[in-house]
Amino acid sequence: MAVVLTLSLLPDSRRTDTKSTESSPAQPAPVASGPTSLEQLTSLAAADLNEVDIARMNLLAAEGLPGAENLDVGRVEAELDRWAAQVRSETDRHLHRFRTAPADYENSEAYFRILTLITVLQQDYGVRYNAERISDPDFTNAKDLFIHGMVGDGNGGTCVSMPVLTVAVSRRLGYPLRLVVTKGHVFARWDAPDHADPNLQGRFNVECASRGLHTYDDEHYANWPYTLSKAEIDNGWYLRSLTPAEELAVFLINRGYCLEDTGLLAEAGPAYEAAARLAPKSEAAAFLAALNQRRPHEAAANVATACARDHPTAIQPTDSSLSVESNPIGDGN
Repeated sequence: MAVVLTLSLLPDSRRTDTKSTESSPAQPAPVASGPTSLEQLTSLAAADLNEVDIARMNLLAAEGLPGAENLDVGRVEAELDRWAAQVRSETDRHLHRFRTAPADYENSEAYFRILTLITVLQQDYGVRYNAERISDPDFTNAKDLFIHGMVGDGNGGTCVSMPVLTVAVSRRLGYPLRLVVTKGHVFARWDAPDHADPNLQGRFNVECASRGLHTYDDEHYANWPYTLSKAEIDNGWYLRSLTPAEELAVFLINRGYCLEDTGLLAEAGPAYEAAARLAPKSEAAAFLAALNQRRPHEAAANVATACARDHPTAIQPTDSSLSVESNPIGDGN
C-alpha cells in the first residue's frame, strides 16, 4: 500500500512562522575529500567505497561524458552541503508539527524527516523530473543520468538521478537512506530497523521521482514498471538495499549506457566491466555480452536506439501512463 503526502502538508519552507525549540538528533555527516578522478574511484577496494560520498561517486562516474563537459565536482558537493543545512534548519523549525500530531505523519519521525527533505528539495531548490524524458527516454546526455543536471542547472533529473540526489542530501544529515533498484527504476529506502535512536527506527521505501512523498511497498516495485520473475527476485539484485560498491555499479552502468548510445562502444565496455566486478549480480555482465556482440557491426549500428532495445533499467517516471501534460512531476509546480 502506498502512502502519499503532497507538499502542501508542510508549509513553504521559505516562511518564517513558528520555530521548534527542539534540535535535530541527526547530525550532518562529514564529507571526505576522497578520490578526484574516475580512475582513482574505480581502483578503490569495495570496503573503501563505504567512506566515499555518494555524490562524488555519482559525479566522477560522469567524467568526460556528453553533458558533463563543465562539471565541477567540488561546486556540486558544496551546494549539496548548503541544501542539507537548509533541510536541517527546516526540520528543526517544523519538528513541533510532528510532536503535536504524529498521526499526520504515519507516527514516524523518520517519515516526517524525509517529507521535510523532499519538500525543501522541490520547493526551495526546484528539483524535478525532466519533462522531456517522460515519454522519450534518452541516455545520450549525462545531465539526465547524473545529479549535476539538477544542481545549478535547469535540466532536471530522472529516476536514475533523483534518488541519488535525495540520498546524497539525506546522508549529509546522518539519515540511513540507501538506493534500491527494480527493473526499469531506481528508488530509495529508509533502512534502519535497529537504529540507535528509537525515534528513527523503521524501514520504508521512498519514491524520489515524483512530486511529493510516495512510500510504495516492495510488492509495488516487484510489478512496476516491469514485473519481476521469481528468479530475478531470488537473484538478490532487485528490491534489496544496495551497498556503496553496488551503488557505484549502478552509476557505472549508466555511464555505459551513455557511452554506448552516443556510439562510443569501446569506452562503454570498461564501464560495464567495472560495474560487473563491483556488483556481480547486476545486469552489467549481460550488457557487456550484448555490447560485445554488436562491436563488429559498430559502423552500421544505430546506437541511438540501443537504450530502448537493450537497457531494461531504462529511465522511468513513477507512473509511465502519465503524459507530459498530466504528470505531476513534469512541470515542477
